[in-house]
Amino acid sequence: MTKLKLCCISASLLIATVPWFFTEFKPGKILGFPSWAFYSICVTFVYAIATAVFFERYWSLFAGDEK
Repeated sequence: MTKLKLCCISASLLIATVPWFFTEFKPGKILGFPSWAFYSICVTFVYAIATAVFFERYWSLFAGDEK
């Protein structure tokens, strides 16, 4: 995987953490959280896992090691 592809995936996931489509008030709760907050927490968790996987598998790509 290339640096550009990794950066695009990471940026896309980071942008997805912002609840853009919750612009109007919808009185719904999931596990005690408003629906927009629950969405944001879940996607932030997915972003954290993706970042950990990227660091684990592709650290040498960003560190400058040539493999």
